[in-house]
Amino acid sequence: MKKFFCAAVVVTAMMGCTPSVAPEHNQPERFPSMSAAAPEYRIAPGDELSVVMPFNPELNYEGPVGPDGRFTMPVVGTVPVGGLSVPEAGEAIDSALVDHKIARAAHSSVSIRHYAQVVYVGGEVKLPGAVPLRNRMDPLQAIAVAGGLLDTARSEQVVLIRPGADGKPLLRTVDLDALIHTGDPTQAVALQPQDTIFVPRSSIAEVDQWIDQYINRTLPFNRSVNYTINQNAGTNTTTP
Repeated sequence: MKKFFCAAVVVTAMMGCTPSVAPEHNQPERFPSMSAAAPEYRIAPGDELSVVMPFNPELNYEGPVGPDGRFTMPVVGTVPVGGLSVPEAGEAIDSALVDHKIARAAHSSVSIRHYAQVVYVGGEVKLPGAVPLRNRMDPLQAIAVAGGLLDTARSEQVVLIRPGADGKPLLRTVDLDALIHTGDPTQAVALQPQDTIFVPRSSIAEVDQWIDQYINRTLPFNRSVNYTINQNAGTNTTTP
């Protein structure tokens, strides 16, 4: 019989306190599905924008968003676009063109040529590493960019790790089998910047080892994680 589990995750702080990370079903707002009203992608420093002016092609420009969230265009100058959606950035650039009396009525077309924000995909995938986060990307799409699953992957128990607002990780599982075969919308989680997707091979306990090797050394996550795994035969607890 196919095994399922739900994780009750307790993260032990390095300073000695023991805060709890609530299960996914208690925090649906932290893991919105694509069927929900997923937020639009917000432009971030390092994103490379392309601005096309259909009626003023001499003003076409491509360039990066600066660390301060400003986009600098010749003649126009700097335009604050950090945190804006792509349509909002187009409106901001149009306003700047009009304010500088460069155009009476600007109609720019803005697109993102390169995404600076990333998610991390590891475990049983062909090309583990950072994957550019694109608008409304879900775990299946990110894994596809990472080369797809290996034959040894446990696709019904993929783990999504998300930095919480307080710096502590939130964890939930994603059943890719349900997403692929039945189109279960609850498994199409809308990814956010710095999310980590781990595809286990044989046991969910491998997640802790991977966190220690690849995440704790680069991200401010706490090091001790306890997993409670509910299986058909009962409940097993694995403590790293």
